Amino acid sequence: MKVDKISTMTTRTKTTRTINTRGISSHTIGILLILTVSGCSTVDLSTDNPTGVDLSGTWVVDFKNSDVVPDLRNHMSKKTQKRIRRGTNASRVTAIGSGLSFIRHDFQVLSATQLEIEQNKDSMGVQHLPGVYRDISWGERQRGLWAVNAGWEGRELVVISSANKLRVEERYSVFGGGRLLVNIQIDADDEEFSFRRQFARRQ
Repeated sequence: MKVDKISTMTTRTKTTRTINTRGISSHTIGILLILTVSGCSTVDLSTDNPTGVDLSGTWVVDFKNSDVVPDLRNHMSKKTQKRIRRGTNASRVTAIGSGLSFIRHDFQVLSATQLEIEQNKDSMGVQHLPGVYRDISWGERQRGLWAVNAGWEGRELVVISSANKLRVEERYSVFGGGRLLVNIQIDADDEEFSFRRQFARRQ
């Protein structure tokens, strides 16, 4: 009997460091905050593909070497669940509690069994099966609610999507002549999750 490999999910609760501001002027504090925010939000990705990596092709998931992605709605942190229970109406529940399920819906590479990729010089299109078509252009752009930064880091295509307290980082790479590896890092609802999906090129 075939048993799928179950993923090991990282669920580290975030901690906040407090800066001792005694003796520091408000002007200095302002500068420190600006530097901190800009340092966290900026990622230097190249819009050129210096090594000529080609992700094009039809890719079929290799279940044996891929993590099984569960229904992320069942993995909300206790903190998030408490915030949902304190909600006073349905819209509040949706706004606070649906981060992970929203990601599962918008990033179908998490559940697709086949990817059909067409890569150009400055973009690529991905048809997810089952699922919908997604266009990814190198550089920064807006995709619905998501601020997207896509580009190359060595031989990896990196796609970073950010929205209100949500962050998804996808890394696409090819190896072994006919394998596509997609590593997905999710930061949502005060938790972090990592998934690995591997695909074989269909001849």
